[in-house]
Amino acid sequence: MRGGAKRLRLQACDEANVTDPKTNTQVKAKITLVTDNAANRHYVRRNVLTKGTIIDTDKGKAKVTNRPGREGVVNAVLI
Repeated sequence: MRGGAKRLRLQACDEANVTDPKTNTQVKAKITLVTDNAANRHYVRRNVLTKGTIIDTDKGKAKVTNRPGREGVVNAVLI
């Protein structure tokens, strides 16, 4: 990257940092399934995570709020 900074790439992930908006708490949740991806409908079959993807976790359905391929971590908000 410009300025000598390093960028983390996410190749595979089975956990997400999930925020509950009602209690404003954050927990790690296991990702079980990708249910919807607005970027490309074929990404659902391949379980590709992009910003805006709806995922099933052990805490409930959540929406990915960051860019996992660029940041190296999955952040999501419960729906």
